[in-house]
Amino acid sequence: MSRYKVSLMVLALSLVFAASASAQSVKTKVGISAGATSTDIQGGFINTASQWGFIGGIFGTFRTSQNSMIGLEANYVQKGGKNLADLAYIDIPFLLGAVIPTDNDAINFNFYTGIGLGIKVSCTEDASSVLVSACDQAKSTEWNWPVGLAFVIRTGGGQYFGLDGRYSVGISDAFSGSAARNRSWQFKALFGIPVG
Repeated sequence: MSRYKVSLMVLALSLVFAASASAQSVKTKVGISAGATSTDIQGGFINTASQWGFIGGIFGTFRTSQNSMIGLEANYVQKGGKNLADLAYIDIPFLLGAVIPTDNDAINFNFYTGIGLGIKVSCTEDASSVLVSACDQAKSTEWNWPVGLAFVIRTGGGQYFGLDGRYSVGISDAFSGSAARNRSWQFKALFGIPVG
């Protein structure tokens, strides 16, 4: 057999093994998350102190390659600021990320960003609110920009546990006629399983 044919066979086998290894890491995961937020509202004449809240929801991720992923989430998120209003949203972020796998893909670091749509589900005005009728002026939706890092440990069965920290800043106003925007640090614990 000529060296040319041997080289082609080696190349073909390498591509088959590479494709099969890649297919093993390209998986869809779904899961749940829960944690805490530290939020404030800044902009225009509004400058609140931060307050703690809750975040929890569901998510799905898809490994598009060994080093990339996309994700979609639906979270209940408490935002707002002290001496203004407690706001709660259903936040739906679409995420794109870079995956840094280590230890044979059992431990991953995921850096990600994206865009999110928040749909207001409740508002409770603080008695000493710096904005008159704050809840009447709160917009029904907000756009936000999340940037974060997740640390994930995968088990032999494909389940994974992780910690996620992100900063989410509003890119649209939280109240009508203001330049005030939600700013939120979000810290979550994750649990996911493979599907498909």
